[in-house]
Amino acid sequence: MGKSEKKRQYIIYVDTGGTFSDAVIVSSDGTFVNGKASTTPDDLEQCLFNCIEDAARRLDKSLGEVLADTEILGYGTTAGTNTILTRSGAPNLGFITTRGFEDTTMIGRASGRWAGRHPSESIHMPTTDRPEPMIPRERIRGVTERTDSVGLEAIPLYEEEARQAVRELLEIYKVEGIAVSFLWSFLNDAHERRMKEIIEEMAPELPVALSSETALLIRESSRCNSTITNLYIGSEVRKLFGKVKKRLVSLNYTKPLLVMQAAGGLSRSEVVKPITTLHSGPVGGLVGVEFIKKLYGFSNVMGSDVGGTSFDVCLVPESGALYVREPVVANFILSNPMREIISIGAGGGTIAYIDEVTNILRVGPKSAGSQPGPVCYGRGGTQPTVTDADVVTGRIGPDYFLGGSMKLDKEAAWKAIKEKIADPLKMGVEEAAQGIITVIDAVMANTLASTLRLRGADPNKFTLLAFGGAGPVHCAGYSAGAGFERVMVFPYSATFSAFGASTGDIYHRYEGSPYVVIPRLPYNVVTRLFEVKTLEGIPSEDIERYNRIVEMLLERAYHDMAEEGFKKEEVRTNFLLEMRYGGQLHEVSANPKVVKISGAEDLRGIVRAFEEEYVRLYAEGAKAPEFGIEIITAVVEVSASVAKPAMVKNPCMGEDPKKAFKGKRQVWFDRRYVPAGVYEMKSLEHGNMVSGPAIIEGADTTFVVPPDRVVRVDEYLNFQMTEKRA
Repeated sequence: MGKSEKKRQYIIYVDTGGTFSDAVIVSSDGTFVNGKASTTPDDLEQCLFNCIEDAARRLDKSLGEVLADTEILGYGTTAGTNTILTRSGAPNLGFITTRGFEDTTMIGRASGRWAGRHPSESIHMPTTDRPEPMIPRERIRGVTERTDSVGLEAIPLYEEEARQAVRELLEIYKVEGIAVSFLWSFLNDAHERRMKEIIEEMAPELPVALSSETALLIRESSRCNSTITNLYIGSEVRKLFGKVKKRLVSLNYTKPLLVMQAAGGLSRSEVVKPITTLHSGPVGGLVGVEFIKKLYGFSNVMGSDVGGTSFDVCLVPESGALYVREPVVANFILSNPMREIISIGAGGGTIAYIDEVTNILRVGPKSAGSQPGPVCYGRGGTQPTVTDADVVTGRIGPDYFLGGSMKLDKEAAWKAIKEKIADPLKMGVEEAAQGIITVIDAVMANTLASTLRLRGADPNKFTLLAFGGAGPVHCAGYSAGAGFERVMVFPYSATFSAFGASTGDIYHRYEGSPYVVIPRLPYNVVTRLFEVKTLEGIPSEDIERYNRIVEMLLERAYHDMAEEGFKKEEVRTNFLLEMRYGGQLHEVSANPKVVKISGAEDLRGIVRAFEEEYVRLYAEGAKAPEFGIEIITAVVEVSASVAKPAMVKNPCMGEDPKKAFKGKRQVWFDRRYVPAGVYEMKSLEHGNMVSGPAIIEGADTTFVVPPDRVVRVDEYLNFQMTEKRA
């Protein structure tokens, strides 16, 4: 290597999906290549390296060569989610809680019966039930202690009872870990910390999870679930990270392994909590949506990710991405901050079938997954899927799937649809295949529409981004008539979640519930604001508790960022308060300029920030100052920048796409075959216009352009699809 030649430094991000795992390798000049491999659910470590190796081949390098020159490796994994779904976590755990609340996780909430279930299940109450607890009732013990609702000790921890509870769990049940969640411990964690000390005295090596370390939030049912879940999946998640890191070292990669979190952003595998990795894969796509929004200067963006097993939707309006207060994972309601992503069972591997009762075509939500996969994969699948319908109708070329590296069996797909769908419904095979596509597109379109309606969003003001392996195939169908400004598809759509992760920062989010009640105060009818003149009426203990919790959140944030390798001055900090009027059920997230409360002026600033945001969301007339205000949750967000891919603008080369034209093939559109132009995705240039009907084929995905659409290639070589003008 010459003295002037610099060693290339790569950034790699991997996203493990239900059917395929994706990798993006970003070079030092900002260019990037994609890689793809089938997900191996029983060996997630292997598919991680398989997809990196596939991307490395596109650089004409070996896996070891690329990793030796890699500066950052990020990973979004389904390990935690899969562990809960398959009930393969720590099998023998114990749980200690406040005496009298031993049945909290058994009872749960009324909504626990239908939380996370498909609507067709949730409407039949007699057939639904709460999920089976991860810790059975016999391994739950109550201990006498009580902290009151303002964080003061009402009853001390009965230490002999505590020791007896631990002794029983250890001697009778041989537990391999203990979760602890006391009532009101989010306001005062002294009893939980002492409980941990007692457990460590009696069993020094035993894993212990405290609710005050996992979720400092009000609502004990979801807090208990989060604490137990963090312990339940912890060993499997950490085992995976350990195996990955060990193999990375053997391949000369010695930098930290960064993990995508469900709240957005990355964290070192040594620092990240197992529970924060739940649903982290789709969040990579959401982070990518935010990046594209900023890159193009769009005001409102909606993301739609169609993978092999699921259809994931996210909304990023002008105010930024939304968070879920209590996400649902495997039907468990948790207290863990997650970016809001709406998911349904719809994707390329979704199975089509005839309903036995109504004798009509149904599609989903069950999926063929990666094993055996669609019939056309030739891996033993017998049930027709959406991908099989795409192959039969000519939308996907069987000889060019994954750039030709995987041949599809069109004849097998044809036979499966004929036997399972077409013959029972007495219709042609192409008509049946088109029916499968129409149904799945309608299901996805309804999800987009309901997501927009529930948030009062106007699709005419939104750009829809379509990604995932099957997103570009179906986006014209599920966006038809919705009124979006434009639909965007990317050359890297199939690996967009991995690409999105590469655009993220190191990020942590911390939440705590100070629970401060601001009583009814004098209201100025002229300014339409609370007149906060003193702190009179608010107990001093409440203010002290609020400041203590905020300080604790900040300390944890800066400590973890230091563990990530960042100095305090390198860290960006954002402070939020989730507040509501007394008697209301839902909070509004306000962004006050002050963090702590030292006087009336600080409180006045907090109240005004809340009321301004409340008016922006609900209008002036919706305010209810006569009921007072409650501060429910304090949020501290910290982040620091890491290297990202550079998006290069390309010169305009004219409208004619002849350089990319490969020929024509017959594709089934609107009940008949029509000749559609076929174009090579990587050969299309800035300014090219592709008029439907057309098929744009890439190494990782296929973009279907129906007769009524037209696609323009923009300066970043991304595709913007709009309806043809009359």
